[in-house]
Amino acid sequence: MNVSPSTTRPSLALGVLSAAILLDALDLSITQVALPSIQRELALSAAAVPWVATGYALTYGGFLLLGGRAADLYGRRAVFLAGLVLFGVMSLAAGLAPNAGLLVAARAVQGVGAALTVPAAVSIIATTFAEGAERNRALGVFAASASAGFSVGLVLGGVLTDLLGWRWIFLIKAPMVAAVLVPAVLALPRTEAGAQRRAIDLAGAVTGTGGLLLLVLAITRAAEPTSARWVAPVAAVAAVVLLAGFVVVERRSTDPLLPLRIFRNRTVRFADLASLTVLAAPFGFSYVATLYLQDVLGFGPLASGMALLPGAVLSIVVSRWAAPSMVDRFGLRAAGVTGLVLVACGFALLLRLGPDTGYAAGLLPAVVVCFGLGMGIAYPVFTIAAVSGVDDAEQGLAAGVQSTALQVGGGLGLALVSGAVALALGPGGGPATAAALHVGATTGTVLPLLGAVITAVGLRRDGSG
Repeated sequence: MNVSPSTTRPSLALGVLSAAILLDALDLSITQVALPSIQRELALSAAAVPWVATGYALTYGGFLLLGGRAADLYGRRAVFLAGLVLFGVMSLAAGLAPNAGLLVAARAVQGVGAALTVPAAVSIIATTFAEGAERNRALGVFAASASAGFSVGLVLGGVLTDLLGWRWIFLIKAPMVAAVLVPAVLALPRTEAGAQRRAIDLAGAVTGTGGLLLLVLAITRAAEPTSARWVAPVAAVAAVVLLAGFVVVERRSTDPLLPLRIFRNRTVRFADLASLTVLAAPFGFSYVATLYLQDVLGFGPLASGMALLPGAVLSIVVSRWAAPSMVDRFGLRAAGVTGLVLVACGFALLLRLGPDTGYAAGLLPAVVVCFGLGMGIAYPVFTIAAVSGVDDAEQGLAAGVQSTALQVGGGLGLALVSGAVALALGPGGGPATAAALHVGATTGTVLPLLGAVITAVGLRRDGSG
């Protein structure tokens, strides 16, 4: 085991890091069911409502790369703890926010906190547990915790909103963070070989973070039909300009934010590319499934969350035990292709849905195959692949790049699938129909299949770079 000298309790450290990703994943699902209540109490317009979720997603996706590099340069423990505290404080601020402006602002800063914790957590695991079976099992636990957080959020959001009010979906996370913070201070390594305390490349930070923020903005606005039509294309063009400038800056910098040499590692390169499709299908799948449940079958928000729960629960088991064993026995390539093909098959099962199909016969098998089996394998496999063969000094960077690819891909997948459904419904819009959802399902099926092809071509069986 590659344990830092002060990491005397690696199991406790893994538990702390897994609890943090559980909170981050919980935040993604717990908010959605409360949006109608937030809209009513704060008198939000239809165009403003999505910003309660988008404000978080925007800064989370935009700051992941910077958060990962900061973990390498200033110490993973320090960056992780700072992100955790920021996440908890802003959760409390969101719950107490008197108006929509302060709520969205708190959510945006909360996203920065999450962007600091996630890559730092992955890099601590990667430098604490030896590469191979030991690290694979640890990252399997980490991935299972993310699935658990998503599952808990589906139910907890509805229960808290119904019983106590929407503010408690944010307030409850403050004591949960406090409960994680104490063991984190005790268990995480205080000294880290390879942590280099030097200034972050300012030009790279500005162009890279700015470009990613605008890219995430363009994707999320494209997925939101109530958005002003000019926002997405203008943000996309600006993102391309800034990201092109970022590449130029990094090539010329003597101490770049993103050393491009990391992509010489074949496994990392193709794992990051395939990661663009890993969350694309689940984000799109949730969109289609929720529309089917609520617009076609007449389910309420809480019932819709419960309907998706079996797949999320199964993914916990698969991530924890099946995925690491598959990687150990068959290698990254076979496991990655299998996971993404199963995701695609689950999405394709949505093509069977009709007005009279029902939940048990129609949607449940798709949820189990896509969310439970497919994502249970794919998420941990590509998390493992993205940090394979990377020097300890750049583990935070590698984790930040892959986390960024996951979030950008998830937003892009949602935009493509929701756009396909909107196009099928026509200019009049209205409640979703089974025929329109079939168009979205077809679009969503293609994305993980593309990722499977990238994985089959790019990854070697043993994950060597």
